[in-house]
Amino acid sequence: MRFSPKASNATLIRRLSFDLKGLPPVFHEVRAFENSPRPDAFERLVDKFLASPRFGERWGRHWLDVARYADSKGYLAGGVSRRYPFAYVYRDWVIRAFNAGMPYDHFIRKQLAADFLVDSPNHPDLAALGFLTVGPRFLNRRHLILDDRIDVVTRGLMGFTVGCARCHDHFYDPVPQEDYYSLYGVLDLSNEPKELPIVGDPDSTSPAYKEFQKKLRELEKGVEDHLRAKWSYVRSKDGLKAYLKVAHDGYELSDDRLDTLAAKRNLFPKLAIRWRSYLRKSKTGNDRLFRVWNAFAKVQSGNFPKVRTRLLSNSSGIPPYLLRHLKKGAPKIFENVISWYADEFALALKKAEVEKQPKGLAATVSNSTFPVAFDFAGIRRFFDTLEANRRNALRAKIGKHQAEHPGSPPRAMVLRDDDSHRNPRIFNRGNPSSLGREVPRRFLAALSPLGNRKPYVKGSGRLELAESIVHPANPLTARVFVNRVWTRLLGKGLVRTSSDFGVRGEKPTHPLLLDHVSSRFLFDGWDVKRLIRSIVTSGVYFQASDSAPESDPENRLLSVMNRKRIDFESMRDGILGVSGELDLTIGGRPVNLVSKPSKLRRAVYGHVERQNLPDIFRTFDFANPNIHSPGRPETTVPQQALFALNDPFVIARAKNLARLCQSPIADDVLSESSPESATRFLFRRILARDPSPKELDSTSTFLGVNPSREKLTDLAQSLLVSNEFFFVD
Repeated sequence: MRFSPKASNATLIRRLSFDLKGLPPVFHEVRAFENSPRPDAFERLVDKFLASPRFGERWGRHWLDVARYADSKGYLAGGVSRRYPFAYVYRDWVIRAFNAGMPYDHFIRKQLAADFLVDSPNHPDLAALGFLTVGPRFLNRRHLILDDRIDVVTRGLMGFTVGCARCHDHFYDPVPQEDYYSLYGVLDLSNEPKELPIVGDPDSTSPAYKEFQKKLRELEKGVEDHLRAKWSYVRSKDGLKAYLKVAHDGYELSDDRLDTLAAKRNLFPKLAIRWRSYLRKSKTGNDRLFRVWNAFAKVQSGNFPKVRTRLLSNSSGIPPYLLRHLKKGAPKIFENVISWYADEFALALKKAEVEKQPKGLAATVSNSTFPVAFDFAGIRRFFDTLEANRRNALRAKIGKHQAEHPGSPPRAMVLRDDDSHRNPRIFNRGNPSSLGREVPRRFLAALSPLGNRKPYVKGSGRLELAESIVHPANPLTARVFVNRVWTRLLGKGLVRTSSDFGVRGEKPTHPLLLDHVSSRFLFDGWDVKRLIRSIVTSGVYFQASDSAPESDPENRLLSVMNRKRIDFESMRDGILGVSGELDLTIGGRPVNLVSKPSKLRRAVYGHVERQNLPDIFRTFDFANPNIHSPGRPETTVPQQALFALNDPFVIARAKNLARLCQSPIADDVLSESSPESATRFLFRRILARDPSPKELDSTSTFLGVNPSREKLTDLAQSLLVSNEFFFVD
């Protein structure tokens, strides 16, 4: 077999532009490259594209597929905000890292342990920890969240399916169950703080920031006021009376029936059960405080005068504040007794709030065993579903404000190590309720040098884990990343299963080539741009695309260049680019790509909704943000053609191109508004080339002598939806 001929210069620059920038080249770039006499013209073009800010946007998006990036948490119950208001900060960090040429080993270390590597609590690199924290939340089930993080670390960085050892030893690869829980223990020792740190230095003098802070304080006060109102009620005379009464009325009921009774009275069932438990404990312990309560509670109201007389005749031990009520007369109904206690508890609670060392009843109600002896924030744990939803709705307004207000400063989705460090225990059959033996926190046995597998001792071990992953003795990290880069540039990987280098994964088609490129990648200091440069300047990349030979129908031996269909982002960005409407602003909050009118930012800045991915994303094979994505599928379905022919987004761009035809701009040098000049303009603008004589003749016939705006729009749209635009040779 032989290599195919070298591709034309026009094909090479288009191929390179989409691969490195995700955008089509413009006509004057193509013409300049085709006419350049310099022998190093292509190398200079590579360096120019690698230095472009568009490079980080293109390759950052590739990495976001690996990192299962989304701007929302997925499904969560109970009205909790599903937004990740600061996921974009991680996305922007990734883009900056690629543009800055950050070595890949540093790139990994910072995404796993940036908090160990920076010297400031507001360092911009803290945003890198979004790699771990930006995943789905699985109804906030911690075991599933950590399983997802283990998967993205092991499959994403090393192509190793360690997650298969969650319930048992791996069936195929050398990963015992204890290795899974060694990594589980590392990640289990890190948690997200309630207050995410601001990264960088916000301009505190700007009007937008001041307005943001003012509104934020108002919203936070709304949440605090809501909690305080509920807390104040359960400690007030009326609230205490209501809970004491429901605990008395439901004294003999089951928990479920008391739960129902409390809910009917608009009380918190958990707090009602807590009050009843407190009363029951006082009865069994012959408590002095509840001697009066229990004496009246066990008889009918007709016997209350006799009970009063008996209590007064032996009043020693009865608290004076209750004795005072007894002396005024016998209660007529038991609710009078409830009122005595509610009155005294309410007064004592107020005293306890102002006295440094409470005494008497004030000391009793301050004890942690007293049902309402908690600060106002503690009321949350007693909320029923309805009340929790109300609070979550208030919190969601804060999240929306932080996500959307232009003055909101960026915050990093960080992790913080726990103060206590413990080793994990295996979950028998993956069940967190069935704990097995303890295992040390350390690296995978299969990827560790023999005799050098030491337990992690520095905090949670995340930094040590990162060092193990990028250690030269680890055979997978460099190879997996090199294969991902190769896949993006050549269309198919040297290993087709790019996130499974294990026994069940496909073997590399060129193992020595993979080793060679990976070794050179390490020798070059994990330099990503140099790696890409070495591949795009190689002979295999220069080949023309053609049908694969019969002896190698899948082109595994790379005798031709693989033809590639542009992905969703390049399609959308390319259409906006050629119509002159693409907004090249870098970074910032995500925009809704499916809103009307259309947003003109690059697609990498689009809002990614994890739970409800928009139809257009799915139609054009966008990565599933719920899991780590080793690669995107490539489907051909009718919806793609229907979008190209009918969607308002495409038609609006075609109309704008038609308008430009009738308002020539300097770059395209139109001498007159004729069919020929309009055709030449549209071909140069959309396909970055001049039309052939046959194309010029047929389009001139179609347009007529005086091209109408409608026909110009039709011609522009036909070029926008052509295979030549949607595919890269």
